[in-house]
Amino acid sequence: MTRIRCTTDNSQPFSLKCRPLITGAGIVGSLMLPHYAQAASGNPEVQELMRIVKMQSQQMKMQSQQIHELQTRLSKVEKKSDTKTVKVTSLPAASHTAHAHVTSGPVEPVKFAGDTSPGIQTTTPVYPLKAAAPGSYAAVSSIPNNASPVMGVTSQIPSSGSTTSVGGLVLKWGQGLPTFTTPDNAYSFRVRGRILADYGGSFGSRYSSLNVSRTLMRAARLGVEGHARQLSWVFEADFSDNKPELMSAFMMWSQKVQKKTLDLALGNIFNERSFDGTTGSAQTVFLDRDLVATTLLPVRGWYGMGGMFKTIGKNWHVAAQIAGNNVNSSNATNNIRDDMTYEVRSHYIPWRNNNALIHLGIWGFYEDVKPAANFSQSVRLLARTNDAFAMQFGPTTPISNSFAGGLELFGIYKTGWALIEYGARHLQFRNTLPVASSYTDKLGGSGTIQALSLQTGLFLTGETPNYFARTGVWSSPRVLRPVTEGGWGAWELAARWDWADSSNIPTGARAWTATVGVNWYLLNFARIMVNYTHADVTNRAGNYIGTNTGNTFGVRSGITF
Repeated sequence: MTRIRCTTDNSQPFSLKCRPLITGAGIVGSLMLPHYAQAASGNPEVQELMRIVKMQSQQMKMQSQQIHELQTRLSKVEKKSDTKTVKVTSLPAASHTAHAHVTSGPVEPVKFAGDTSPGIQTTTPVYPLKAAAPGSYAAVSSIPNNASPVMGVTSQIPSSGSTTSVGGLVLKWGQGLPTFTTPDNAYSFRVRGRILADYGGSFGSRYSSLNVSRTLMRAARLGVEGHARQLSWVFEADFSDNKPELMSAFMMWSQKVQKKTLDLALGNIFNERSFDGTTGSAQTVFLDRDLVATTLLPVRGWYGMGGMFKTIGKNWHVAAQIAGNNVNSSNATNNIRDDMTYEVRSHYIPWRNNNALIHLGIWGFYEDVKPAANFSQSVRLLARTNDAFAMQFGPTTPISNSFAGGLELFGIYKTGWALIEYGARHLQFRNTLPVASSYTDKLGGSGTIQALSLQTGLFLTGETPNYFARTGVWSSPRVLRPVTEGGWGAWELAARWDWADSSNIPTGARAWTATVGVNWYLLNFARIMVNYTHADVTNRAGNYIGTNTGNTFGVRSGITF
């Protein structure tokens, strides 16, 4: 009798090759069963054929059930939009592995670059986006632009860009220029910069020379940044005001220790001083920072060459900085010592939920000032397009040292925010003059400068206020309806009242300002700002002595990449 065999190979599943043969054998067996049932029961070959038919029938049922289970699992995966990347392993009988890629949403837990397993994601956000909870990384579009590129976290904020793989590298588009990264995000490099172009028209002053109309390039900054796992670095220069000037130039090491992040930076670093004062120029709500930031300023200015150490927790951070004059100072060429400054700033979020939060902040600095001929300070009151309209105190006896401190209270409720800042700076004047000088009226004396700022704002288009909770400063908002996606961008109304008083020091002054503004964010990284400011000042020194008032109408177009 002819033996019947059914073989398989890897090219086709068993059921596909043997199904016709098994089906035919089953039909023949059924037709012959009435006449040969007894004979078949005693025939070994027929018994073998019946056993094969029964076995294959059971295997077909099992494979059908497994395929059904696989389809059910895939359907569940497709419904989960918050799953990052799902890898589905095939059953033993399948010839390939299926991959389902699901784009992740924003996440808040701190992760170091390279912690995640390699994988390339294609960012395809759906617009309009949904407003995020205040204080979460999803509420802002990026970390502050004065920071290092990593700061211990890998951002997963959605953008209007895309992710592309080229030659083993990943190009992440979404901030105007691509970021080159390795697939595991452990190494990165990108060009960074900002362009801020201002126009200002001033009027209403009793001094005609203060009623001017000007254009100004507030910032024309270009630089590079990158990171290699925990080590990150920044180098950038500014070309505004017809002169090149080095700005941020530092490296930072980030380390996780017991759910906290430790950052150590060395180089030319921006100050940590007050809420507005710690914020970069491209991310402030108004055309200029408040009077707390601009009045209570160390002699060395906004940047310092030195080191900064930060400890960052879930709802708080502490930053300490020791620095001399910034890298652009003339100290090196003149062979004179630096103005050494010791700064500290901390913030804490005692309460927050999905709609609101409260921020408490404290800061201070002590500076040891190098000998000088005199001391003076000019604080701009209207805008950078009118530097001459200012609160002027000095020239007077040079200071030996100063101690300053301030408090911050900030809050968010849904799309609205409010900020109160107060600070004071105590000046200690020198006992002797290093050079011949006529400013001897305050030898060995002291004086105090105070400043207060009240400001508030509201996003009319539903965005979460652009608060970066990790270090307690302003950042770029996450625009829910970008103009490039057919939306109307983000619209914000804001108002601020500032006050400063230095009248208890020789040639001191008093001033207050009121500002209203409208900000239109076309994209996360591009906006148009309109401000109106009224200022009132009383000076006892300078070119414009006495009481004076003035107004300015200012416009800025800004893009940060």
